[in-house]
Amino acid sequence: MERRVRFARRLRIRTRLGLAFGLLLLLFLGLAALSVDRLASLSAALNRIVDEQSATHDAVHEINRGVEAVTRQLMTAVSPDAELRASAVAEIAAANQRLDDAMRRLALVLPAGPRSERLEELRERLSDYRTSEAEVRRLIEAHDFQVARTLQGSDTEAALSLFVSATHQLAISEERAGTAQARELRDQVDADRSGVLALCIGALAAGALLAVGVTRSIVRPLKRAEDGAERIAQGQYGHRIAENSGDEVGRMARAMNTMAAAVAEREAALRRLADVDLLTGLPQRGRFIADGDRLLASLPEGEQLAVLICIDVDRLKAVNSVLGFEAGDALLRGAAAKLSALFEGAAAYGRLAGGTFAALAPVLRIEHGATMAAQLREEVEHQLLWQGQSLDLSVSLGVAHWPAHAANTEALLRRAEEAMFEAKRLRQAVAVFNPGAEAARALHLSLLSDLATAIQQDQLRQFLQPKQCLKTGRIIGAEALVRWLHPQRGWLPPGDFIPFAERSGRIRQITDWMLARAIRTLAAWGEAGQEPLVLAVNISTLDLQDQGLPARLAALLAEQGVDPSLLQLEVTETGLMASGNDPIAVLHALRSWGVRLAIDDFGTGQSSLAYLQHLPVDELKIDRSFVQDVDRDARREALLKSIVSIGQGLGLTVTAEGVENAAELACITAAGCDLLQGYLLAKPMDLPDFERWRAVTG
Repeated sequence: MERRVRFARRLRIRTRLGLAFGLLLLLFLGLAALSVDRLASLSAALNRIVDEQSATHDAVHEINRGVEAVTRQLMTAVSPDAELRASAVAEIAAANQRLDDAMRRLALVLPAGPRSERLEELRERLSDYRTSEAEVRRLIEAHDFQVARTLQGSDTEAALSLFVSATHQLAISEERAGTAQARELRDQVDADRSGVLALCIGALAAGALLAVGVTRSIVRPLKRAEDGAERIAQGQYGHRIAENSGDEVGRMARAMNTMAAAVAEREAALRRLADVDLLTGLPQRGRFIADGDRLLASLPEGEQLAVLICIDVDRLKAVNSVLGFEAGDALLRGAAAKLSALFEGAAAYGRLAGGTFAALAPVLRIEHGATMAAQLREEVEHQLLWQGQSLDLSVSLGVAHWPAHAANTEALLRRAEEAMFEAKRLRQAVAVFNPGAEAARALHLSLLSDLATAIQQDQLRQFLQPKQCLKTGRIIGAEALVRWLHPQRGWLPPGDFIPFAERSGRIRQITDWMLARAIRTLAAWGEAGQEPLVLAVNISTLDLQDQGLPARLAALLAEQGVDPSLLQLEVTETGLMASGNDPIAVLHALRSWGVRLAIDDFGTGQSSLAYLQHLPVDELKIDRSFVQDVDRDARREALLKSIVSIGQGLGLTVTAEGVENAAELACITAAGCDLLQGYLLAKPMDLPDFERWRAVTG
């Protein structure tokens, strides 16, 4: 049996179905043939019975006619009239001939057996009649008419009567035999009908069993294949579908098993690729966190301290924008190589995203974290020569301690990233996570909704700080600064809300407010007939990424009828370096509308001169850090002169920011600066105070 099952499973499904349907068709054809044969037999039997009954009836009818004819002519046959007698004898002979014919037909119709016994009896009666009738004819021929009449009236008519009676008995017997045969035939029909019905039921049962067997041989493997496909679809690529047959389902199962193995292999390869950064070969964020958790869990008792350092490459976006992504990739590969050389086998490390890396290393004392950060910075920061261009790789570091700052790698990484962002904001090389800064961040979050209200309810104020030409002594412009008059907290300095506004994206709304207010101020001065001044407005890193800023600003200027050359936009050097998209395109678009451009806080963003020469700017503003106490250090004074010389060599107006005393003024004048801005000239003032100050100063 098992061998037959295995053989059946080796057959193709279409072969199995064909054989099953063929067998069922043969079964029903055989049943139909049997039914037709039985119907033909029954029909033949019925026809035979009808024919026998009809022949018997005709023969009996013919015998009765012959007997009637004989009976009529017997009386005439004994007549003295020779002519009548001859006619009667001829009639009797013809009637006897008909009787003989009828008897022969009966002999042909009646089968051997009890029914033919009646025919023998009839023949005996016919013989007795013939004997008596022959004696009567002899007497007539002897002209013994009286004796002939007597013999005819007694023996002949009695024999004829017995013959007629036997004929009737034969007819009755044949009628009964026909009825019995019809009853037998009816019983046979009933039996055949029951047999055919039983055969039909048997055929249906056999067909059902065959269908169930074939269906199960197909459905069960298909169900196993379906269940296996669902498990494979759920990611259980190690599951294999049983290959118990050599038919189409078996081949499909083998194909699905092959597919599952291929998908598992590809997914493993993709998982490996997802865990590893293709550019640097370092683990990515998810794998780094997993590696870090394993490292922390494996630290021996008594050495439960670790430090996580988050490293971000400075100026990566600027390098990508100016020199192309190949240069940026070269910087990242250089940083990754240094990181691998420093921490290979001693720590978990990886690339998080962009120019951000992280390393988690065990330490014996927390103080060792600062030493490790300093060593890491010293190792990673280096000069890279790329296609003849010298690239300085500098980094900002954020440090978090385990378990003091967080209990696991993921939370510790967030703390280190916050410290790294703080280092960038404060322009420090290294910053350690400060839990106390959480309160300040909470304050900033509370100010976020207040800032939106401040813009809507006009709580922001425009303050102006004048700029003076050192050669003529004239006030040629002013820088517009924003101040916030909070209804509960009073005056908030820009340092309390501008940085977090930049991080949250609200800075764009502040910039739009400042630009609209500055343009209205310029329009009001023009309507009042005052001498025009150039108003400078600071724009942020996010503004440099806003491709719609030039058109929006042009619409504001056109609406107020203000000359675009009276508006100057200041962007910090740090903002230029941190801009994600290409800032040069936005700056060129602004410059094409006639707006002036200036680089603010120059010297703090570590931009290269190669980058500076691509910028369409008009003015260079030297950061306060280069002006403060410049009169006390000859080297600082020499550096200041170099910066002024570089700026003017590029055709730019050079402004010294943050000048607070006469000694600093003398130094910047000697250095050749063009413009002055600082507390020595005037502090930032609101618009009414500025206009009064301007009127007095002249």
